[in-house]
Parts: sequence; structure tokens; C-alpha cells
Amino acid sequence: MFCKNCGSPIADGIKFCPQCGTAVGGNDSAAAAAGHYPVQNKKRPPYLAVGVLVVLAALAITIVILLVRFIFGGGYKKPIQTLAEGMEQEDGEKVLSAFSKKTVDALEDSSGMDGRDFEREYDSFIAVFTDEDLEGEDFKVECKIEDSEKLNKDDIKDIRDDLKESLGIREDISDAREVDAVFTIYVDDSEEDTIDVSMDVIKVDGKWYISYGSIDVG
Repeated sequence: MFCKNCGSPIADGIKFCPQCGTAVGGNDSAAAAAGHYPVQNKKRPPYLAVGVLVVLAALAITIVILLVRFIFGGGYKKPIQTLAEGMEQEDGEKVLSAFSKKTVDALEDSSGMDGRDFEREYDSFIAVFTDEDLEGEDFKVECKIEDSEKLNKDDIKDIRDDLKESLGIREDISDAREVDAVFTIYVDDSEEDTIDVSMDVIKVDGKWYISYGSIDVG
């Protein structure tokens, strides 16, 4: 015979299951009266399931952070790196992409040129950084961020005022940083010049740009 509660085998003549205490051929109340109580199977807390959920949540948060950085341009360092690449490639269009659209439009209007003629003026923007004659040279530009400081509301207001005064534009700046960087120029894989540069970067409409006029070449 087998216990109707836990399924354990029971020898003939036994009144109560030796495993769970259930009365043989009786009910639980009889077992209780005799001092035997059915053993209830306890459910273990779902630790494994909880752990899996925590890991998945952490993974989801990481993915969201990476997507935000990708969508919004990789942070305040992005326009500085873009500027370095534009100078190395002697690509005025890429150099200008390091500045906001309002800035570029204002510069184009004041230049009296448009289209590619205007962009060509910035092909040689490297001349702003160094006195070295690089015409016809195969050169590379590397940029390293040395320091960065978050600017406060008063600093951001000053930047807005400077842009309005110098370019006649109004920028909706939500964040800004002062950045110290080192630009190193290599000619034929040999170090030619090292330049310390300070500049402000501003966040406009969720993207970071260099604040035009803030570039200070040391």
C-alpha cells in the first residue's frame, strides 16, 4: 500500500504514514488527534529567477545608456574629436560640423560666400592652431582631453551673451563645459608640434558643439 498524501510505501498494519504522518485509510483530523501532522512541502524562494531578472535589468540599463550616447553624439568630447579629424583631413565641411548650425549659418552669411566656396575657407583651419607650414605635407592630428570642468548657469549666460554679440545668434544652451586639450601634429610620423588648447563646449538641442570664439590656443 502507498500513502495517499506523499506516495511513500506503507507496510500492512501501519495506521500512519512514517514519512508524512497521514492516517492510513483515515483523515488528517485523526492523524492530528494522534499527534501526527502531514508534512507540507515548502516552496523555496525563487532566488534564481530574481537573480536573472536583476541581470536582465542591468543589461537593459546599459544598453539604454549606450544608445543615448550614440544618438546624442558621444558626449562633449565628440565635437573636439571631429574638429581634429576635420583639420587632419583638411575638410572644411567636417571642421564646421563641430559647431552648431546657427553658428555655421551666421559665419556663412558674414563671409559673403556660400556652399563649397565657404567650406573651402575652413579646409586649412589647422593654421589657427600652429604656425608650422603644412602645405603639401602628409600630417596627422591627435587630440587628448587633459581636463574638463562643468560650467554653471552664470557661465552659460556669458557664453550666450558672447555668441549674441559676436555672431548675432541666440543659442538654447542646456549644458556647457570648459575643456583643456592637447593637439599634437605629426608629419611623416614624426612629432612636429604640440599645442595646448582651451575651449568651451555647449549642448544645444541634445548635441554637443564647440562654442565658436572660445578656442584659446596657448
